[in-house]
Amino acid sequence: MEQAVQTEHAAQAVTAIGPATGALTLSADQLLAAQREVLSLVARGASVHETLSAIARFSESVLPEMRASVLIYEPTTRSLRKGGWAALPSEFTEAVDGLVPGPVAGSCGTAAFRRERVISVDVTSDPLWGAFRDFAASHGIRSAWSSPILSADGALLGVFGMYYGDCRVPSAAELSVADHFVHLAAIAIERHRFDAERDWQSTHDGLTGLGNRRMLDQAVARWSGMSDPPWLTVALLDLDHFRLHNENLGHRIADLLLREAARRIAETTNIGECASRFGGDQFVLITPAQGATLEERFGRLMADFDRPFDVADTRVRLSLSAGVVDWDPSETEFDDALYQAEQACKAAKSRGRERWIAFGAAERRAADERRRIARILGEAIAERRVKAHLQPIVSLATGRTVAFEALARLAGPGCAEIMPGTFIPIAEESALIDGVGACVLRDTCRLLAEAGPALGAVIASVNVSLRQLVREGFTRTAREMVAEAGISPERICFEVTESEWLESEGPARDALLELKDAGFRLALDDFGTGYASLNQLQQIPFDHVKLDRSMIARLGDGGSGDAICEAAIRMAHACGVPVTAEGVEAEAQAAHLKRLGCDRGQGYLWARPLPPLEAVAWMASDQGQ
Repeated sequence: MEQAVQTEHAAQAVTAIGPATGALTLSADQLLAAQREVLSLVARGASVHETLSAIARFSESVLPEMRASVLIYEPTTRSLRKGGWAALPSEFTEAVDGLVPGPVAGSCGTAAFRRERVISVDVTSDPLWGAFRDFAASHGIRSAWSSPILSADGALLGVFGMYYGDCRVPSAAELSVADHFVHLAAIAIERHRFDAERDWQSTHDGLTGLGNRRMLDQAVARWSGMSDPPWLTVALLDLDHFRLHNENLGHRIADLLLREAARRIAETTNIGECASRFGGDQFVLITPAQGATLEERFGRLMADFDRPFDVADTRVRLSLSAGVVDWDPSETEFDDALYQAEQACKAAKSRGRERWIAFGAAERRAADERRRIARILGEAIAERRVKAHLQPIVSLATGRTVAFEALARLAGPGCAEIMPGTFIPIAEESALIDGVGACVLRDTCRLLAEAGPALGAVIASVNVSLRQLVREGFTRTAREMVAEAGISPERICFEVTESEWLESEGPARDALLELKDAGFRLALDDFGTGYASLNQLQQIPFDHVKLDRSMIARLGDGGSGDAICEAAIRMAHACGVPVTAEGVEAEAQAAHLKRLGCDRGQGYLWARPLPPLEAVAWMASDQGQ
């Protein structure tokens, strides 16, 4: 509505100057049509140059002796940049591009500085043009009228310049027309800034200012779509121990630290490259730098991180690990290159952190093998070829089988040689562990139901990962599986590995309590190697704990091995929790554990993990009983 009223007023003003000056070459209807076209350009999101050039062209149509330019104010550089023009030569627009507003900076620069209209009737004598007289004469400019373009709240958006080849004083009607085009230019520039801000927010990370996943995807699509793309380097950058800083310093200071780290990464990024925050404390850099240039580049980046970070009156030492890989967009999918960079980054961390490692031929072969196994594993999950093999758990006091652990194995062509120690870590990192766990749990429930009296009251232990444990609905799914098999939840014991995430408070604890409330049993695996404490054993209702095999291997050394094992057993018993020893391979180990008060044992001394039918037969035999 406001734009329509402004347009109507401008049409009336043009009609008024027509008979007096003879300058009018467009009728009011033609002017309105031209102005509607400008607004249409704004509405459909045309480039700011296209829209402002249309405004300059239409203003010159109304005042044929005038040449117009629209400059845009850029707050970051505090300068006026070329926006739109029509009759003015490109040499003129290039010369004024970057003009800094000031008290004596020609008509446009001074109008921007004062934020008011500046009329230079004769630039050859106007002191504002002292430094620009030769420039004006070279372009045939004698008079210059400049109007600041302001936002509704008074912020400077740009300047609308009107230039004449002779000395002249503007009439009120001419200034009215100028005001109208200034108004249109303000609409165009504000819309452009709004769109630019929206686009920036959609492609940049709000915390660090680096690109986000969308910008990364756009850059990858651009390079991949080239007919002859350049060779590039993909680097995955990962801050070392950032989680500990987050926990120790608090989220606010950690965010400041993350922002400062991103700034140092951005300082090494050149035009034409892509630096983005990939998530959490990871960043992805895509650069054409290779060879010696790449080495110098990462050497400089690592040196930048050697300097302490001063944030919120806190000095922090923060290091960086990185993995880099060559990428030919015409030959390799970006996801493959990124996966290889991730593997190289993991290698950097495993070798002490604070370094970067290039992904070479050996790493490529290892990564290809991991991807091959992940593909086989995914197919096995989909086809229900992940099976449970059973290893008995016996009472050290009676020698009777009291439980068994269900361990994942792959069935089918080419799967026999893929051991759990290989595919379980791959399942963890590729988000396939949920499927592996579901297959094993379903297989175990069915086995308990089908074996019936042959297994008596034997308990089945099933491993559960953190990813599975904290996933919404895990307990509900477990209850549905045991109900479908027709067995009691008490026949299933979920084993969770002791690690730093196993806290007395938090989502893992809540999930464990939910399982316990549903009637399932709980066991703490690899006890004695991680972070468990008396408090954790008291807060989380474990039914038993399992000593890690590394502790059992040190039994009988007459030193710390015996002492540590005995201390772990005593701590568990003090909390009323029975103890199972894993990895028992010799009678001497079993006897020693029995003397230390250990309750149960599991290992090759009694049986290896067996296929279900063999395991049931073993446990039902005299050997098992």
